[in-house]
Amino acid sequence: MDDIDRILEIALAHQKAGRLDAAREIYQKILEIDPGHADAHHLLGLASLARGEHDEALELISRAILLRPDRGEYHASIAGAHLALGRPGEAESHGRRARELAPELLEAHYNLGNALFAQGRAGDAAQAFEAALAIDPEHQGAWTNYLFALNFSPGAGRQTIFEANRRWGARLEARIGGQVQSFANRMDPAKRLSLAYYLPELETHVTPRFLAPLLGLHDRDGFAVHCYGYRADGGPAPETLAGAVDQWHEVGGLDAAQLAGRMRADGVDILVHPCSFKTRYRELLAHRAAPLQVVSTNLVSTTGLAEADYLITDPIIDPPGESEQFYTEKLIRLGGFNCYLPPAGDLEVAPAPSLASGRVTFASFNNPAKLSDPALGAWARILGTAPGSRLILKHRAFDDAAARQALAARFKDLGGEADGLEFRGFTSEAEAYLAQYADVDVILDPFPFGGGTTSYEGLWMGVPVLTLAGGSFMGRLGASLMSRVGLADFVATTEADYVARAVGLSGDIPRLGEIRGSLPAAARASIFDAPGHVAEMDGALRQAWAELCAKNPDRAPRP
Repeated sequence: MDDIDRILEIALAHQKAGRLDAAREIYQKILEIDPGHADAHHLLGLASLARGEHDEALELISRAILLRPDRGEYHASIAGAHLALGRPGEAESHGRRARELAPELLEAHYNLGNALFAQGRAGDAAQAFEAALAIDPEHQGAWTNYLFALNFSPGAGRQTIFEANRRWGARLEARIGGQVQSFANRMDPAKRLSLAYYLPELETHVTPRFLAPLLGLHDRDGFAVHCYGYRADGGPAPETLAGAVDQWHEVGGLDAAQLAGRMRADGVDILVHPCSFKTRYRELLAHRAAPLQVVSTNLVSTTGLAEADYLITDPIIDPPGESEQFYTEKLIRLGGFNCYLPPAGDLEVAPAPSLASGRVTFASFNNPAKLSDPALGAWARILGTAPGSRLILKHRAFDDAAARQALAARFKDLGGEADGLEFRGFTSEAEAYLAQYADVDVILDPFPFGGGTTSYEGLWMGVPVLTLAGGSFMGRLGASLMSRVGLADFVATTEADYVARAVGLSGDIPRLGEIRGSLPAAARASIFDAPGHVAEMDGALRQAWAELCAKNPDRAPRP
């Protein structure tokens, strides 16, 4: 081993330990000595990627590839840089090349899967993540993305999704191996209960938008409400969350076992876990943080964990007697699955645009990952049958010309005319973003994984959602929302029915105008009714606690 290789190992040790500045300084010195050192370019690029300097990372890793085009790990890394820059097409190309050059490299399959998923090819993505797991069966990133992608895959039914989640859960439970602790909590059905929520990485996902309208509404005579959470960037919790609870607990830096121990020491009676869609968030449940554990709000399937006691759903997402077998949890069916925080301010709901134009404008503001071939094919048939109709596709991904071209090419391959599409990219201001719904008559819900946040936002702005009731949790949320606002005829049962209903709506412009006027009030009285939702939830949690107390009479309070 020569001196440069030894120095490179020192830099790599710094990088693995998170000391990026020290690592970068060493790589730069190596490149001063040997400007053609491909590994130094590559590793410096990875350090830049870790710092969020994506353009610099792309440039550095590109230099490494020019020097050594046969290195699979370089192609896998540059695929990651392209993904960070919102260029999934380029990422796919390099991911495939990485897989050819280094089929044993986990990152090659993993980044290829991410690139395919970002383009709406979830079935192919799931296969790539499976290949990554064959190399490292404990890779939690691959597990998270594999389980998530299955919910988007047209070929994956509920049984497949359940079995895959249970496989992950069983592996985790085997690894924990008897670490679950007993509790000293007083099992009194009438006591004031310590109710805890867990909110990891607050700034990275939408969960707070669903919890903010709820936290302050719990019955404080019956519940002391706590939040355990953190921001990944170390910043403070927003006042809308911290100020709405009895106590905020900052828990950044604690792993799942440590956090569970903290909750047990604090005497938490009920843990409500509102963001279990990623496997690393679910691990808390496996360590049994509270005597009663409930999953809710931001989830896409069962957790696959025996230690998760209940899951909150509703009778449309999970009709009684039809879906219990797809969960490790017992189901609590409320009138609605969750509740969303309405946008701030009194935003004006514009008239249906078709009243002035005489033609219907459909739209999807969803992530392109949800735009499956079956959904795009149905949309192509709708535009081909509904005279003069058009389709707006809006997402930050469409700021990239390659992403627009790739989607338009898929749409054409599926029988559509690309000139019927209008692409819109990122809108930074919330009010300006919501104002875009003024141009939309009907939202087309993708399938098999339907819209979530975008559906709530569209309904708030008076735009109805045409949805296909599918066979998965997120394939039925749209059906729940539209039924609750009194528009069950916007729920299709087959793809042919979905297309027929869309075409029928395009010929009934007066009704679209009427819906625009009545839908906001109907939504406020149902899917945005936070007090009603919390009252139901309080009653369900109290009942679940009473049932647990009845099973533990030896820990009941003495008369």
